Amino acid sequence: MSLSKLSSQAPEQALVENMVKMRHLDEYSILRNLECRFTEDEIYTYVGTVLIAINPFRMLPLYTPDILDRYSESGTLAQPPHVFAVADRAFRALLETWKDQSIIVSGESGAGKTESTKLLLEYLMEMSRRSGGDKGAPTESEESEESLEELCLYAQTILEAFGNAKTIRNDNSSRFGKWFEVYFSRGGHIQGAVINTYLLEKSRVVTPEEGERNFHIFYELLAHAATNAEIAKLYSLGSPSSFHYLAQSSVSSINGVSDAQEFVKLTDALTVFQISKEDQANIWRIIAAILHLGNITFKVTSVQTASSTQDGSLIENPDVAKQAASLLKIPYEMLEKALLFHSYGSRSLIYIPYKPQEAQDARDALSKALYAGIFNFLGQRINMCLSKGRGGSLSSHKTIGVLDIFGFEILQTNSFEQLCINFCNERLQSHFNEECFRIEQEEYRAEGVQVEDIPYKNNQPCVDLLEQRPTGIFAMIEEEINTPGGSEKNLLSKMFQQHKGSEYLARPTAKEGLDCFKIDHYAGNVVYKSEGLMDKSRDALHADFEAVMKTSADEEYLPVINQARIDGPLGGVKVDEFKATAKPGGKGKKAQPTLGTQFCLQLNSLMKKLNSTKPHFIKCLKPNMQKQGGLFVAEEILCQLQYTGIVGLCKIRQIGYPERMPLEEFYLRYCPLCYTEPDAESLIMKLAELNVLKDGLWCLGHTKLLMKHEQSNVLSEALEAVRLKACILVQKYCRGWYWRRWLKRMVGIRRFVKDAIAKRDEKLLAEGLEKMDDLPSHGEHLPEKAAAKQLLTRLREEKEAAAMLQSAITARDMKQLEAAISLSKTIKYETDLVKKARELLTQLELEAEGLFTSQDFLRSLYDALVRSKLVEALEAANKHGYDFAEVRQARGLLARMDQEADLLKKYEQSLAAKDLKSVDEVLAKMTDIGMELPPNAKETLANLEKQVARKSLEGALESDLEKAVASRDVAKVEACLQKAVEEGLKAPCVDAAKTFLHNVKKKKEDLGALMAVIKTLEVKMAGTGGIVIADLEAGQKCLKQLASYQFTQDESAQVNGAQQTLRKGMAVHQCVESMHKAISSRDYNLLSTTYETAVKLEIQQDIVEKAQQTMKEIEAEGPQLPTGTMAQILEIARNTRWRFDKYGRLRTREQFAKGKYMNRKKTMETMFSFSKEVIPNSMIDLPSQTSKVAVNINKCLLAFCGVRRSTYPAASAQALMDKGKAIGSLRDEIFVQVCKHLTDNTESKTAERGWMLLCMCIDLFSPSVEFELYLLNFVAKYENHEEWKEYARYCLRRLEEELDMDEEALADSVHQKQVPSIDYITQ
Repeated sequence: MSLSKLSSQAPEQALVENMVKMRHLDEYSILRNLECRFTEDEIYTYVGTVLIAINPFRMLPLYTPDILDRYSESGTLAQPPHVFAVADRAFRALLETWKDQSIIVSGESGAGKTESTKLLLEYLMEMSRRSGGDKGAPTESEESEESLEELCLYAQTILEAFGNAKTIRNDNSSRFGKWFEVYFSRGGHIQGAVINTYLLEKSRVVTPEEGERNFHIFYELLAHAATNAEIAKLYSLGSPSSFHYLAQSSVSSINGVSDAQEFVKLTDALTVFQISKEDQANIWRIIAAILHLGNITFKVTSVQTASSTQDGSLIENPDVAKQAASLLKIPYEMLEKALLFHSYGSRSLIYIPYKPQEAQDARDALSKALYAGIFNFLGQRINMCLSKGRGGSLSSHKTIGVLDIFGFEILQTNSFEQLCINFCNERLQSHFNEECFRIEQEEYRAEGVQVEDIPYKNNQPCVDLLEQRPTGIFAMIEEEINTPGGSEKNLLSKMFQQHKGSEYLARPTAKEGLDCFKIDHYAGNVVYKSEGLMDKSRDALHADFEAVMKTSADEEYLPVINQARIDGPLGGVKVDEFKATAKPGGKGKKAQPTLGTQFCLQLNSLMKKLNSTKPHFIKCLKPNMQKQGGLFVAEEILCQLQYTGIVGLCKIRQIGYPERMPLEEFYLRYCPLCYTEPDAESLIMKLAELNVLKDGLWCLGHTKLLMKHEQSNVLSEALEAVRLKACILVQKYCRGWYWRRWLKRMVGIRRFVKDAIAKRDEKLLAEGLEKMDDLPSHGEHLPEKAAAKQLLTRLREEKEAAAMLQSAITARDMKQLEAAISLSKTIKYETDLVKKARELLTQLELEAEGLFTSQDFLRSLYDALVRSKLVEALEAANKHGYDFAEVRQARGLLARMDQEADLLKKYEQSLAAKDLKSVDEVLAKMTDIGMELPPNAKETLANLEKQVARKSLEGALESDLEKAVASRDVAKVEACLQKAVEEGLKAPCVDAAKTFLHNVKKKKEDLGALMAVIKTLEVKMAGTGGIVIADLEAGQKCLKQLASYQFTQDESAQVNGAQQTLRKGMAVHQCVESMHKAISSRDYNLLSTTYETAVKLEIQQDIVEKAQQTMKEIEAEGPQLPTGTMAQILEIARNTRWRFDKYGRLRTREQFAKGKYMNRKKTMETMFSFSKEVIPNSMIDLPSQTSKVAVNINKCLLAFCGVRRSTYPAASAQALMDKGKAIGSLRDEIFVQVCKHLTDNTESKTAERGWMLLCMCIDLFSPSVEFELYLLNFVAKYENHEEWKEYARYCLRRLEEELDMDEEALADSVHQKQVPSIDYITQ
């Protein structure tokens, strides 16, 4: 191994992951260890618990789901150094101690802080998902919403677009600081988050340095406009070189980054945070307005004022200014006046013209203000979503804070921004020194532990130089701003006078510049220019522009942006908080805080938070200034090691005891190791006796036990072992209890079902079958279930038959009786009810033979009223044994007729005998019995009165009968008709009523016959027996007979239901017929189609099981790939037999969802279609360990396709293909997962990434011989798809090439292929 000269100066020793274990400890030994590990792509190294991370400037396979699993499942004790380990340590410490944690990521610009921060958050989000467990089934609205974990990662995309830029040192440099506070529940689930931002570098908007870029968003918007003519025209956008704010630097692109693709990611992220398309359009409009503002130029002109002529400015390109005003929806005249003049005065305004340079400065001030407003507005919207969390207050939760702050900077020209950035890094370095050196050494002395003092560079004097009030530099800048006539020159003079003897402030040399000052920072000397220092610190927008913004026609959006600018950055301290410490200005007015003072207060607030947390440090190092992958410049690393204090940290960690725990806390935490000991001291002695506490690795202080990291790890491992043993014991008893309870439940269910079978109780049987569904495999393997299902079907058939029989008996309807008796015969149902129905049917048939029904019989009596006919009718009734009401009524009528005849005979005899007394007696008797008196018995008056009464009665009867018929009320018609017949009414309405009743009776009979047929069909369809075409034809015949009738609403519903049943019956019949044909011909296509139809129609016949068995037999025969052309092979592959979800090695849906307790049904339903959820098990039936790898492959697939947020999606694709190339048994699994991802995927972006992945996988390795036709079938479906045909045809061409190879050539081909690089995948 070739080492640098500096590293070669160190003695050889074994490489270590934790540098406190090094035997020889000095700068060069540390450098050598880091360099040797770097050359082996080991970019992470520990110093105690502090992580050293060297930026590799290239992608390494260090962040795959497999690696994440190592840290999340086994902790960090046995794992190598990694950024995931730091996140895991903070997460576990939060849950164990329930104290706030912080992770401080520091390093100079370009050292990889932002990437480390994203990886930290990605790990914390994943741990939250695992801790949260499965939730209930999502509602329809929740399915489209992103999880809180996803929101936290999406926020990074937005903040990077608007707050990051390419610099000379870093392609994605954060030009602002952020403190990401994530709130966790006691169970480790994220409840909300807040992102505080600090000191956005607004000057970059108007003056980016040469070799650097402006903020990413400008280039991303222009790249989008280049492909979208409508946007380009709407906002008048062109290339970066056409805008002054961007053209000041010759760099407009970043190697390996597509601004157009980044814009798509940005819009997706904005949508996730509920920023509507309209709001997004407003943002693009203002961004475009900023670009156009930058293109406004000015020239000198003379301006006539009230008192004199002064030099002023004139806009050279008013068309550009008008475009900017139009985009801001501001009147051009107002914008022009604000750009060319500034006003002062209170009652009457006086306007002073700007000189061209001043006008340019005013233009730039407006641009910076607008951009700051957008940045703060987006931050507020992000926090609005994140802080809502999962409901409830966040104050009851603990946090893990991740600090990603701007790195230390030494540029060619350093101004106010660099002063603030470097001051921030001074404070963080001071915090690091406090935590790792001063506090630790003071604690050793307080505990009476003898540890050598390690010297370190105390940078507190430099911090005081900058911050201390009232003599600190920031305070002096503020004072000079508030002093009338203050200037940078006076400021420099006062600074050098005030700090004349300071070691940290010096005058620069003449070469460095006389208008500068030099500060000795912990990372080196930095020369700062004083020019513009006060203006940048003042950071005020002139009131003229405030007034202009109020005139905007954009009444909704621009005021919000302006208010966000006024409110300040999200982590800012409000003006009210500052007033208490602000120094009064002139004339008794309170001074407004300058940007520098606000930043100091923000930083104090941040440091207060950091001091209240348990810190975890990541020190990012930059191996070279060229941003070249794999290049380790020892001089650069050594310089960073020196000024960050890593060497001193190594020494103090080596000789000291960094883990310090109060005795009470130690006892509470570790008493499970020896629970018989009564107190901490005795526990410590016992553990030392058991050699759990190792000699030399611990020391007992006055109030604390001090340990080295190795000892802390040993204790943690011992505690984990005890906990594991306890957990196993608890699991043993819990599982025993659980399975005993489960066995008892299963036995109880089986007994319940057996009792239900014995009782033949339909309700109990249904309940028992429902309970059996909770058993393994839904109880299908138990004989009781089959018996119960069969009996339940039988009972339901019998119930339907009994209902039909009872209905037919009640209606005394011959057709219904015949249908019900026929059904009973079909299902072999014999009961007393069936016998009764048969007897009634026979009786009705006899009635038909006797030519009389009960109604006809009664009607004949009323029609005839002739004794001979009445006697004849009664003789017929007696012959058939009739004894219904009408017969009895007829006998009474015959007796009455005989009585009347006898009276008439006596009356005639009396008349003949002229026996008046007898006539009187007879007439009296006639009157008594209500007999009509002979015509001559009463006088003419009596006869006339009777005639009038008769006519009135007939009129009333006719009217009632006509109304009843018109109302179509059967009961009324029958009642009125009976009265009319009784009165002997002869009229057309009587005939109409008789016809109406006849039709009603016929409709009822026909409808009853139809329903009898339908019930028969329903019973047959619900049972295992088949239906015949005669059943369907009978139903159709009944429908035709009913076509001419008018129906009530209820009758219409019955007819419609009958039609649906007939249609379903026809579909069942056709399906069964086709299934018979498919089984006999072994046509897999037809079998598959008819089987799916049978499942949908819920056909229970044995033929369905036979069809399924036949399909399995065909599938078991295995694919036999024919020889021939690709077209011939594809013709075979298109058969539904080769659908990928029919692959013989696939798990069943139940096996696939095994272990999934929530949303199990949904998981089973989406086994073969697109889902955003990670699969719970492998798709193919694989061994458990390989199945776990398959689950991680699915995570890689979802990460690459954009379904799951990932810091490095291309690395996920590379990891997936690595697995497929290395492990042959996983190749079919990968292809099946990709097919699942593409099936029913309506998200074009994720689907396209899936097709890209499929193409790369087919390029790299082939499916197994068994899976070839299945893959061909899937791809061929999309051969002519409008959106995916190019991908599909490419896959088919590649598969055709591989099908032509023999197995040996194919194996060689796979062996020779290389997994594509991440850069290739990204492109």
